[in-house]
Amino acid sequence: MARSYYYNDQKLNQYIQPRIKKYYNYTHQKLVEEEITTKNKIENISNKIKGTETNIKETNEILSKLNGLLSDLKYKNSQEEQNSKNQIRSKGDLFYPTEPLNPIFNVRNFVCIIISVVGVMSLTDKFGEGAYVFFITFFVVSRIIAGFVLKEDDRRVEAEYRERVREYNNQINAKFKPSNEYTKNTQKISKIETNISDADQLLKKCYSDLRSLKFEIVLLKKILFEFKRFKKRASERERTAKINAFESKTRSGAQNIKDKLLKAVRVKSKWSCPYCSKASDVNVAEADHIHPVNKGGLTTMQNMVLICKKCNSKKTNLMLRVFCKKQGYDYDDVCDRLERLGKDV
Repeated sequence: MARSYYYNDQKLNQYIQPRIKKYYNYTHQKLVEEEITTKNKIENISNKIKGTETNIKETNEILSKLNGLLSDLKYKNSQEEQNSKNQIRSKGDLFYPTEPLNPIFNVRNFVCIIISVVGVMSLTDKFGEGAYVFFITFFVVSRIIAGFVLKEDDRRVEAEYRERVREYNNQINAKFKPSNEYTKNTQKISKIETNISDADQLLKKCYSDLRSLKFEIVLLKKILFEFKRFKKRASERERTAKINAFESKTRSGAQNIKDKLLKAVRVKSKWSCPYCSKASDVNVAEADHIHPVNKGGLTTMQNMVLICKKCNSKKTNLMLRVFCKKQGYDYDDVCDRLERLGKDV
């Protein structure tokens, strides 16, 4: 079974339990039909997964071709644009703005150097030739102080420089005359970018559908596994129902047989139990299946006999031979008495 962060048992049960509640009281036959339906669903979803994976593969191939074509077109336009702008610059009609603060050769550095020289010279009388080691210190400190004092001016100058550069680039762009091929390539680029965007959206949907389908198939396989338990329980439930129905019918038939057996007793005052042979009141006698129902005995006159209440409570579902052995009765004598009553033993 595929695994993911949402495929753990707890997460699965949250989705499975609401869907399998309806199966609790299904009959065995209905569960078999649902099992077949679920298997068909799994097969259909498997086919959908294969189709979605094919779509993803084909879309990725298309994207790869589109990106390659887009890269080629952009490269061609970039080359044409670069060559054309280089030709415009080489004519000398436009001049690139001079950078205001050269990192080395500028007035500020020159002033800082003079300050450093003056500082070193002022220390020469005290330190002699060793005063020159302080030159770098003087220069760095004066450079930092100058940068802090002139910070706002530097920002303003830098902003003005960037604005001049922007104007210069705008002038270059204004003079650029794209060729027909450049224009066609630009249109193609726009269309390709639209197609790439659509393909990306399709891919996202395909991946989302694929995750949903795979999760659904995991759920269905889990539910299919649960059908084994449901069918077993349904079979037991139906078997119990059949037994109860049969026993109910048997008890109803047994009462009719009992009435017939009572009518068949001619001399009720001299009636005795055929099992224990003791005299008893026939009106409180109970009908017994000689061969028990749960052993295949039938509710017929030949398989039923009136016996005393005491013997009936002890015999329950025992076979006649076992009952006689447990109670110490002579099995052959019991059989003789039953045969004289016309019973099958």
